[in-house]
Amino acid sequence: MLKRIASPLLASTLVASILLSSGCALSPQMINLQTSSPLAASSTQLGRSALVRVRDLREDTEQLGSRGGTQPDQAPLLAKPSLQQALQTKMQNSLQQLGFGGSSPFEPLKVDLAIETFAYQCNDGLWVSQCQLAMTLVLSIDNDSFATSQPFTLNEQRSVITSPRVGYNEEWINQSIDKLWLHMMSQPQVKKALGL
Repeated sequence: MLKRIASPLLASTLVASILLSSGCALSPQMINLQTSSPLAASSTQLGRSALVRVRDLREDTEQLGSRGGTQPDQAPLLAKPSLQQALQTKMQNSLQQLGFGGSSPFEPLKVDLAIETFAYQCNDGLWVSQCQLAMTLVLSIDNDSFATSQPFTLNEQRSVITSPRVGYNEEWINQSIDKLWLHMMSQPQVKKALGL
């Protein structure tokens, strides 16, 4: 008889404690962005340099988004290094892995990457149960005889039990950037513009 009473009591206590802990205002999180390239290294040296420029066109370049909760404006996701710096280094590392670099008699290849959207957003309210990550990058490459400019978009949504911890968010964000990066750099028009 005691077990029958204790089991529902324990379950309701656990549910109440989860609700109370997730209903509090959430604190900011610092996300460490990876700058390494997800591309496979090439054994070919192209003997050409590249000029890389990454621009962050978002209104608020200080944040990656919000963790949601009861006070979403008090629960931002911050980046270290900044998103612009991280993607600048990632592009430079990617081009080195593809064989760019060194001195060359040719004009440098010009690569421009514009961050149009990067928004991590969890729902507002006492119970955080849905998070979404939306990203749009526009890659432009000028290779003298051939130029291209294309937008690349990623949208992902996840159901969560409580607002995700920093390790979860960091892994999700870095994996999503790498997923979009691999897709972007493998496109035929991009490879053609890079001379690959």
